[in-house]
Amino acid sequence: MYLCQPIGKAWLSETAYKEMVAEAERVFPNETGGVFVGYWAVPFHEVVVTAAIGPGPRAVHESDRFEPDPEHQEAEIARCYQESGRLHTYLGDWHTHPDSGPHLSRLDRKTLKTIAGHPDARTPVPIMAVLGGGAPWRFRLWRGNPIRIGSIIVAVRTRALTVKMFQP
Repeated sequence: MYLCQPIGKAWLSETAYKEMVAEAERVFPNETGGVFVGYWAVPFHEVVVTAAIGPGPRAVHESDRFEPDPEHQEAEIARCYQESGRLHTYLGDWHTHPDSGPHLSRLDRKTLKTIAGHPDARTPVPIMAVLGGGAPWRFRLWRGNPIRIGSIIVAVRTRALTVKMFQP
């Protein structure tokens, strides 16, 4: 059995954070979100988020949920991957909870488990950020904490990550 370290660090580009906040404010009071691209500097302990990709032009935004435009997100992930010399990959998701806190819901935790178990995601320890409230936005970043049993990885709980901003 493998249990990854319970506490981690995240480096989040200032540009990515500003893009998330701008998107959150654009659709407020509805939910929005997107995906993160970057890399693990220390596997499953220290992550570097280089880009936050938005929901895409065909996304659906409602007061208690949103559905992203998957074709847009997949194309943007592929673009970031190619532009980085095949180093920056999909890390997980981000979304907003307007008029609520930046905490993971039951559905968010289920989504982390689904991402961790989905072979095409290639992300056994996904991260998820929540921007809560509204201006000023409160931000928390979480990661799945997997237990490896044979070759099956299941995210069983999450931990908040300490976030540090950087300018690329």
